Amino acid sequence: VFPPTIHVDRVEAEADEERIRIWATANGSPKNWTSRRTLDPAGLRITFRQEVPAEPVKHMGGTWIIEPLGGSGARVRLLHDFSAIGDDPHDLLWIERAVDKNSTSELAALKANVEAAHAAETEELTFSFTDTVRISGSAKDAFDFINEAHLWAERLPHVAVVRLTEDTPGLQELEMDTRAKDGSVHTTKSYRVVFPHHKIAYKQVTLPALMNL
Repeated sequence: VFPPTIHVDRVEAEADEERIRIWATANGSPKNWTSRRTLDPAGLRITFRQEVPAEPVKHMGGTWIIEPLGGSGARVRLLHDFSAIGDDPHDLLWIERAVDKNSTSELAALKANVEAAHAAETEELTFSFTDTVRISGSAKDAFDFINEAHLWAERLPHVAVVRLTEDTPGLQELEMDTRAKDGSVHTTKSYRVVFPHHKIAYKQVTLPALMNL
């Protein structure tokens, strides 16, 4: 739902406290960090604090505040407090831009999705499916094949060109050109989070015309 978010793992949860690990983009760069959140359903607010920030962030925290406006309306406020390692002015400006950009897109996505769900009421807005294949080979070999996306142009006939970067181990930016049956070539871009040797989570950020997530 949130455009900057690539993947989230709920590490632990007890009562109204939870720890989550987040992989997301900041100013177009993939980052990951761990946050502790306190959920206050009665007060309609969620506070968060990064326990393990991603450079150049020294500390980051804030609060989601939902204020009822009567009827079916509400105001959502998203507050942040942060500092940069060494109080570097360039890094502070980088963080401020990332926070502003991500907050704006997250609030807009929250508004769009809540209003769409409210308008649709019981209509299903998201869909999911699972495909399974059994392989006469080791799980590690299957994992390596999927992980080594930079070799797909050599291994998969429909893949024309692959551009893969992994500046942070286990956090990949994958862009590729694929050939359709009619001969046309389409470019897609995804971010991938790698969990050796059993799972790769990915989020496509360049979407076909008929999809919004």
